[in-house]
Amino acid sequence: MKRIWMAGGLMFVLGMLTQWCAASARANRDALLAADRSFDAATAGQEFDGFSSFLADDASTLRADKPVLRGKVAVQQAWKPLLENHSISLRWRPISAEISKSRDLGYTVGSYTITRTDEKGGALVGSGKYLTVWRLQADGSWKVEFDTGVPDTLPALANQ
Repeated sequence: MKRIWMAGGLMFVLGMLTQWCAASARANRDALLAADRSFDAATAGQEFDGFSSFLADDASTLRADKPVLRGKVAVQQAWKPLLENHSISLRWRPISAEISKSRDLGYTVGSYTITRTDEKGGALVGSGKYLTVWRLQADGSWKVEFDTGVPDTLPALANQ
């Protein structure tokens, strides 16, 4: 009888641990999605400075027909012309996130829209998908380690 009680107790503890781990994983994914949404909002509101504040020191990126860019400064220099151009708006929305078992790395996948206002006030709109790899920092924040995207559409007039 004692063994049955011990086995039942062990099963209960394992069940609770499994539920706790699942809830913790959901909370971590939710935190990473929130970080990506904050990254978008900071970039939209503060442009270059907002974007830069989310980059890890060793961030890297891939861009079409360019070498791999490594380091925060190289990534900043690549994005600066776009982010400081007031006729261009870049917005994105994460669709999903996953966290590593070690809980210190994660990635988000989502869609982006880039809008450029031409000289006549018309909006040229393009869209695409992106992948961002994040690392959890000692202070509990997430920083971008790697970012890349691919276009779905070429910019076209929004009114067409």
